[in-house]
Amino acid sequence: MAHPFESTLKEYQVAIDHLAATVPPQVKKEAQQMHDALLANANATEEDIRAAMLKTGLAEYPHRHAYKELVGNVSEARRVEMILEHVDEKVRGKLKTLLDSGVPLEEITRSAMFETDFSADERYQVEDAILDAADHLKEEFSDAAGQNKKEYEVLVKKWTEQEKKIEEKIAQLETLKDKDAKWRDEIARRVARLREGFLVTEPDPELLEVEKEIEYWHGTLGEEV
Repeated sequence: MAHPFESTLKEYQVAIDHLAATVPPQVKKEAQQMHDALLANANATEEDIRAAMLKTGLAEYPHRHAYKELVGNVSEARRVEMILEHVDEKVRGKLKTLLDSGVPLEEITRSAMFETDFSADERYQVEDAILDAADHLKEEFSDAAGQNKKEYEVLVKKWTEQEKKIEEKIAQLETLKDKDAKWRDEIARRVARLREGFLVTEPDPELLEVEKEIEYWHGTLGEEV
């Protein structure tokens, strides 16, 4: 009998299989154990699964960003090159037009236009190419952190602090929901959406994005920032 949240667990497994190259082995091991326990438990709820994905996402966050910063533009340029090689000519043309105009790949795949201007097959090609490129980059740059251990550790610390700042700002936003019952549910939904960004399967929340939310709600509630 299939698990009631089989598709969500499959998404989690794909994320585990494609964790950043420099994530400590224990993080991946723990994520796999959580996944397997949830898969074996037919009574596991979607909230249980999302809690596990959040734990994995928070654990991976500083390592993924540190790795990305360490390998820098070389990695990103190579990744885009691999993705364009992986898709067919029509999709390549669409992507190149957007990329050449300065739109980052992540922005393309997160936009509403990705859903409207790319067919389901074309979106699958792009998403598959992104995963394939990630695997190849792991092979090409797997020793980057080892060769630059001290620099990497500094970057992990930097991004761990950034993660904490974002979490603190989200908590700050959450306190505003008790200021006015009229806006309580709406602010709670915004908080939930931002926290979901830390799930290993979701795009990261940005500090500026959270700060803008706080500023907006202070204005709406008629408070000084």
